[in-house]
Amino acid sequence: MCEIGLCGRLQYDVWSIAMSDKSESMKTFTRLLEETDSLSYKQILLGLLGSALILVLSTWGVLTLLNFAQIFIVDLTNVARYTMYMILGSILSTVIAIIIVVAMVRWPRIVNLPLRIHRFAKRGTGEYFLSPEPPDQSLSTVIRRSLYGSILVVGIALTILGFDLMVADAAQVITGGTYLMLASIIVLPITVMEFYFGPWLIKDSGLFHLDERDRSLSNVGDDLEDILEFFAGVDILFILLELTISVGPTAPWLPIFVIVIPLGPLFSIVMNFTFIFMIFKKKATASMMEFLSTRYDVPDVVSSPDYIRSRAIALVERDLMMNLEIPEILPPETTFDVVLEEPDIIDSVNMDSESLPEDNS
Repeated sequence: MCEIGLCGRLQYDVWSIAMSDKSESMKTFTRLLEETDSLSYKQILLGLLGSALILVLSTWGVLTLLNFAQIFIVDLTNVARYTMYMILGSILSTVIAIIIVVAMVRWPRIVNLPLRIHRFAKRGTGEYFLSPEPPDQSLSTVIRRSLYGSILVVGIALTILGFDLMVADAAQVITGGTYLMLASIIVLPITVMEFYFGPWLIKDSGLFHLDERDRSLSNVGDDLEDILEFFAGVDILFILLELTISVGPTAPWLPIFVIVIPLGPLFSIVMNFTFIFMIFKKKATASMMEFLSTRYDVPDVVSSPDYIRSRAIALVERDLMMNLEIPEILPPETTFDVVLEEPDIIDSVNMDSESLPEDNS
């Protein structure tokens, strides 16, 4: 046993060494992030202008459809005023995106909800560790992820609205699509922050989960995005099917507009969010890695490579040893005969030893 002061000092020294190792590993990860390619400010500016143009064109398309259905009469003498409102909406979405992204950089715990959901789904089993990879930053990535984000927002809005879109005629279908667009805009900031940026940051942080039950290794962000994409797609397909049955075969194309109405403007707004996110992406990823390392004490491949390697190999070896059949070297009866003949074996050994020549050296 040791004195209390000495033990406390020893624990503090061990903790200091561990924190020092984690600090050095975070510096290494941050340096690697800074060395990766990123979008230029010119590309981001052109992207924001392009998303504003998409917002204007898609919103005018929605207004034209509403005007055709006699739901919202568009005053063509106020075209300039309507267009100005759309541009202001694009600027407002950009400002909201800046606020959200800056908040994530400073307080990464605000997008911790997806990780809590993952830990709950795994019932607290398994282990997490950090193994980040260079993030992918390109225009194709922005467009692809913006489309995914807009579909995700529409799917969550459909979940909130529930069966309120079960209508009977074309006018009600378009009205339901309008309600869907409003609901999507209302839930947009929280949805984008928690279920769009959150899993994306966790994915780029390289947070992996080692599941001891099914002996699997997977990226937590990928798992979360797959689950969210699945449920959003199921919601959209379910609503399309129900609306098709409700409207009937006379206008099978109308249910498509329930999804098309919000997707156009939402795609441009989510694109604004994504371009702003690209500006702060490296800082946000580094902040998330530091949060995971300090808050949850997650080991990483720089400071704890041997531990991570041993844990991953242990699962494979356990599976191998549980299923490995050890063959019998000798049958039981052979072992019994050898035991019976043991005195003869000893005598022969003694005879051989007597016949050996003496060492005269």
